[in-house]
Amino acid sequence: MRIPVGLKVAAVSVGVMLAYSGYANYIPQIESKPPQELSLEGGNVTPAQLVKAGEEIYKTKGTCEVCHKIGEKGTRAPDLAGVGSRAARAKPGQSAKQYLIDALIKPNDFIVEGYPPIMPAVDKPPIALNRSELWALTAFLQSLGGTVDVALADIPATAGAPAGGGTATAAAVTVPGDPKAGKAVYTGKGACGACHKANDIPGTPVGPDLSQIAKIQTPDYIMKKIIDPKGMGTVAGFPPGVMPQTFGQSLTSKEYLDLVAFLLTLK
Repeated sequence: MRIPVGLKVAAVSVGVMLAYSGYANYIPQIESKPPQELSLEGGNVTPAQLVKAGEEIYKTKGTCEVCHKIGEKGTRAPDLAGVGSRAARAKPGQSAKQYLIDALIKPNDFIVEGYPPIMPAVDKPPIALNRSELWALTAFLQSLGGTVDVALADIPATAGAPAGGGTATAAAVTVPGDPKAGKAVYTGKGACGACHKANDIPGTPVGPDLSQIAKIQTPDYIMKKIIDPKGMGTVAGFPPGVMPQTFGQSLTSKEYLDLVAFLLTLK
């Protein structure tokens, strides 16, 4: 009996699909999970383990590498090479660990000459490290040229959010803007690409890369920076006075809010 060509094609197609399905079942399935909060409270942790955990935080959740480098000049923020030893001399009467802790949770009290006050408190949103993470990050910074002697008891009990007990949340900030319209302002009237790159939107590197601006800065900073860029300081490594001071006059209130809404999506 002659089998119709159409039926042959269908049979081959089904066979191929079954073969691929069977093969796929042998591929290990990877379950995607959100990153776990680090909790070291009550645990017996060695200095080496603490430093390793702190280095991971430095490179990931802490987003420190967005502004800081280690052993490299010309960045947005101070070079952290040797900060563990420099911290001991930074403020008379204050130990290295106390200086580092305070600089992380009260950065505006420790402005390094030549750099603007752009660092957010790392135990508050948008970064929101918990107490264990602050402890580990401090240990890592101490290890950069210094002796690791920070203990969990050195971290203020009020700092950060308790691991496993909920995360810190920012005060409600409602920006009644349209991110899609804001992107059009960014690429059009605002001409932001003349100085900034933002994810897949190309830009001349006259100013900082904004691809993660909402991850490292608060909505308040972003809103003020557009209206009063000079008053908010110049990011180290970039020329001062380049960003226009006239956006408060040239943009309508809607365009301004739309632009802010778009920038807040850059994470």
